[in-house]
Amino acid sequence: MHPNKKTLPAGYTLVFTAAAVVFMVLLAMEITGPFRTIVKAIPVSTLLVLVIYQMRGFARICLAGALLGSVCGDVLLDLPGQNLFIFGLAAFLAGHIFYTLLFFRSAARPEDTEKAVIAGLIIFAGVLMWLFSGIAPELYGPVVAYIAVIVIMSIGALLVPAPDRLLFWGALVFIASDLVLAVNKFLITIPAGRLINITLYFLAQYLIIAAARGIWTKKSALLQV
Repeated sequence: MHPNKKTLPAGYTLVFTAAAVVFMVLLAMEITGPFRTIVKAIPVSTLLVLVIYQMRGFARICLAGALLGSVCGDVLLDLPGQNLFIFGLAAFLAGHIFYTLLFFRSAARPEDTEKAVIAGLIIFAGVLMWLFSGIAPELYGPVVAYIAVIVIMSIGALLVPAPDRLLFWGALVFIASDLVLAVNKFLITIPAGRLINITLYFLAQYLIIAAARGIWTKKSALLQV
């Protein structure tokens, strides 16, 4: 294994990409049903298998928990029925909490530049909370909690010591994905909004796991020396 690589093993990447493309084609063609839901769950499930097989210790527990929450969210948000949205949101919220626990466990003290980025993220979270303040009251609380957790997760990703910012970029792409989804659902219709959302989502998960594999596999190896 080469944990410093910025990509995942070729076989996993092939399955991940193929399933992601098939799902996006089905989505673009507006084909629904159990087959589409199963296909949607395959990309992140592939990452889950990789994490269980290759990672160790606390990192494996947190990454597996994050990906399992995401897979549950994938399924719930693709099933028919508006009532499932809140459960899908809760599943992704749980996934982000697992990511957050792992990131902050390894976080370093922020430098001046990072403090400025953190301040910007906090302001951004406040703007989002204001932006969505007009949605249904029963949804506003969960949406606010989700915004808070995903922004805190991204701050944790920023503070993880690494030779590059791939983990943080993955977290930012995740925020962009959720922002497209929320704007498209609650505010205005974005042309091809669902395709943009899901493309960013798959990319975010891939980047986060590729970065995490490089960071925590290397740390596990060092601890065993």
